[in-house]
Amino acid sequence: MNRYKFLGLNMPQLTAAIGSLMFALGVVFWITTGFVTALFPSLFGIFMLLSSAGSSMKPEKNALYMHISVLCSMSALILGSVTMLMNPEWSSSAAFIEQTVMAILGGTHFAASIASFRFGSSDSQQAERRCGHDSNPWAIPASNNTLNYPSVNDTGPIATSVLLTSPRK
Repeated sequence: MNRYKFLGLNMPQLTAAIGSLMFALGVVFWITTGFVTALFPSLFGIFMLLSSAGSSMKPEKNALYMHISVLCSMSALILGSVTMLMNPEWSSSAAFIEQTVMAILGGTHFAASIASFRFGSSDSQQAERRCGHDSNPWAIPASNNTLNYPSVNDTGPIATSVLLTSPRK
């Protein structure tokens, strides 16, 4: 399977790199300023590192772990941007720098995640899409799949038997 690469890194590797940078950012600014709230980037970084490790250990759950990392990067982007743009009176220049760097790191990962999703998307609507791994049994069905999804107008015995039988395993 051909995977998306950003700066030569696939998404789990990029997630680990940005997670490490976020963790270091939070620790450095916590030591510098002494404020516990400076550890927010570290919290996002820990979750991103854990999701990267989980993706490496269980490739069949890659989509789940990468969605967790996207949630973290989106949260970091939103929190950093909103805090940076509001610029409350209690905000120091160190906090402004930290929020700016956190927003840039989160935005970079979020943009790469969207590009990775688009790279892995099928070119046609009829193609079967599998999320993250080739042996995933939970594929999104094609739009012309009428066996599992009978039409509302089908009242015959075939539709009834399809609706009453359990799905294939």
